[in-house]
Amino acid sequence: MISAKTVLNAIVGAVIGVLLSFVPLSTVLGGVAAGFLEGADPREGALVGALSGAIAFLPIAGIAIFGLGVLGFGMGIAAAPLDGFAVIAAFVVVAVIVVFLYTVGLSLLGGYLGAYLAREYPEQRARIREAIGLSPSSPSPSRRVEPARPREPRRDSSRERDRESDRPYADDSRRGHDTERDRS
Repeated sequence: MISAKTVLNAIVGAVIGVLLSFVPLSTVLGGVAAGFLEGADPREGALVGALSGAIAFLPIAGIAIFGLGVLGFGMGIAAAPLDGFAVIAAFVVVAVIVVFLYTVGLSLLGGYLGAYLAREYPEQRARIREAIGLSPSSPSPSRRVEPARPREPRRDSSRERDRESDRPYADDSRRGHDTERDRS
């Protein structure tokens, strides 16, 4: 069974793979990120890498389906023979399968390598997970969020102000100064 943590790590890896798509073998890098975040188990790393590749493949599949739809419409309007459309559709399907195997297979390999790196560098993995907010540990005291307290009502009445002004000053800096209250 795939946990929510695995899906989240796969999404992170897929986003990295898609953002780095201008780099050759970017799916390996996305799989490495997902496997590294997942943990030191190579089997789980490979699984999260493959899932990352499948998620990263979704935009490619959407583009292929859209392109085939546009191409199909173009073929129907231009009255091209049905055999020509079947050949082009078969070519597009084969190309999509190859791209799917490339994306998922290399992401799987990257996930396996990422799990290996997580096993070799556990301190860096823990630090990275904490930095991006995926660490299961409690937040540090400096980052702990305190619950909001309700505001106290404002005390603007003159009676309240007089009571506050009758209190002795905490510091002696205002004692020697002439105030308007002293003059009246």
